[in-house]
Amino acid sequence: MSGIYGYFGTEAKQTALRTDGEKLRLWNKAYGTDNEETFIGTGAFLGCFSERFSNAFGMSSPVLKKDGNYAVIDAVLYNREELLEKTGVSEACSDEELLLSCIDKYGIEGLKEVNGDFCGAIYEEAEQKVTLFRDHLGVRPLFYYMDNEFVVFSTDMRGLLAMQGVDDAVDEKWLWSKLFGTGYMSTETTEFAHIFCVKPASYMTFSLKETGMTSEKKEYWRLGSKKIRLSSEQAYINRLKELITDAVKRRLDAVSGSVGAELSGGLDSGVISILIHRLGRDCTYFSWSASPEDIPYAENDERKRIDDICKQEGITCNYGGKSVVFSEDSIPTEKVRQIGLDPVLNEGPYRMYVLPPYVNSLTISETSQFMNRRGINVVFTGHGGDEGVSHRGNPYELFYHKEYGAYWNFMWPKTKGWRIRPYQTLKLCYKNLSESKKQLRGAYENVFLAKNIIKKEFCEKCAVMERPSLKFAYDSKAYILEGGSRNRLDVMALLGAYSGARYMVPYLDYRLVDFAVSIPRHMFLKHKKNRYIFREAFKDIMPESLYTVTAKESGSWANYHKEQQSEEEYKKQKGWYVSLLDRKYWDAYLDWNALENWAAQERSEENVMKDKGTFRCISMCVLLQNVVTRSKEVHEPQDNI
Repeated sequence: MSGIYGYFGTEAKQTALRTDGEKLRLWNKAYGTDNEETFIGTGAFLGCFSERFSNAFGMSSPVLKKDGNYAVIDAVLYNREELLEKTGVSEACSDEELLLSCIDKYGIEGLKEVNGDFCGAIYEEAEQKVTLFRDHLGVRPLFYYMDNEFVVFSTDMRGLLAMQGVDDAVDEKWLWSKLFGTGYMSTETTEFAHIFCVKPASYMTFSLKETGMTSEKKEYWRLGSKKIRLSSEQAYINRLKELITDAVKRRLDAVSGSVGAELSGGLDSGVISILIHRLGRDCTYFSWSASPEDIPYAENDERKRIDDICKQEGITCNYGGKSVVFSEDSIPTEKVRQIGLDPVLNEGPYRMYVLPPYVNSLTISETSQFMNRRGINVVFTGHGGDEGVSHRGNPYELFYHKEYGAYWNFMWPKTKGWRIRPYQTLKLCYKNLSESKKQLRGAYENVFLAKNIIKKEFCEKCAVMERPSLKFAYDSKAYILEGGSRNRLDVMALLGAYSGARYMVPYLDYRLVDFAVSIPRHMFLKHKKNRYIFREAFKDIMPESLYTVTAKESGSWANYHKEQQSEEEYKKQKGWYVSLLDRKYWDAYLDWNALENWAAQERSEENVMKDKGTFRCISMCVLLQNVVTRSKEVHEPQDNI
């Protein structure tokens, strides 16, 4: 894991930015611990904190130099042998050097053939331009800000917010999606109106012209660009198994030493854990669930499937605690102090560690710390599986993708024994399609919303915004292209870095995802089985309880009952959160009278979900506001000067 950062702009702007360059540097410090280097050119400043994951080859300088160009790159490559053969460079070169050599020989479009998690920046001093690029599915984050005078980029978004001159206005679409509970997603936008992500499978070139800074964006690859049709059902099953196994093996080969793996008791993590063991790699397994010694087994408990996997494979799974606790000696606390911030432990991890509001799972940090303290710096995760590779199919999806025969074949058995069966099946199809279309393609609205605290003017403004459907259930390709795979990638990158481990995501191998979204949809819903092709591909290695699992649940928590806050404590907490809101920053969006009335309300059973939604939305606003103000507080600790 490496942290890359820098800026490019007019000479006058660079002088002004130089003071804040140190803050930009510090926010990227946690992403690489092996080496650091910076470069100052006539038009640009580049920096990199790098980290080594394999002892099989050398480690290059963090700032790469080639033919008068300079680059900072974060990369772990999974097809080194193919790229070495194509480029002809030394086998001892680092992944970063190999990637730059590939770009040098084949152009930036050569990234299409690179299998890896990567992002980077190349500064062409003679041409006075900077190119930013990112891997096929956006596993590695790269944020940027641009105005007429300069562009600044960073692995960590907080580095951008620390810079003077960066507009930190909230993105109204993001705020609307939180307050209204919509399904709005994006591969490029962030919580901030003027801070963006480099789009996956794309590159952006920034140039200084007489009229100011210009940018050009191009894609080097497109997911699902062509349908894949094989000769038989078994051919699809065999190919999926081959691709998944290869994706896991390539990632194991790319890193040295022991590895870690999440083991949740679901299909995705279960298959990866079994494959790692059968490929002969020393691995430590960890579940987010609490130990059965702390919380008794519940009905349909995911830990029972974990037990079955462990018994079958002869492995042991380690369990988390009832809650994630951050102490004085936790890794995030240590890393935050290393960059000059003083975390206040009683403020909660989101606020004390200045975590952006997209962070949604501190259990990721718990896993990373557990692994790091056992000398492991890589964790395998099943993230991204059910978004494409182990997709949960549904009948409407078959009709939506014009697989009418498959749809009819799925519905026909449901009318067995009925009179006038063809007619009754048609009626059943009509009912199914009508209800499914309304449910799946209508505007998505989750339960955590807070329309009651929004200003009338902002409500009216939002009324004209598109209210998208959530395509997860019926269009995997569109869901991923619109940002569905991003929901945990940013979290894993940030919390992994600040907790001491990098996450490997085999199910987001671009070859694998491209195959999964390009094959007939009925392969995921067949013979009365959901996720059919995935189950059949690994039926021979899964315990029966895993093969037949129908829902991804955390049954163990059904037996864990927290003590409810007293009414006085609950109202005090609501009032505290409202008091944290900066009225100037949120004045155009939030209704202060409504907020104060909500904070004073008694808890009631009929409004419990509405109350939770309001609390969650206010919390999101507090987190965003907190990251804006506290990002600028980072500084080099006195004992390091």
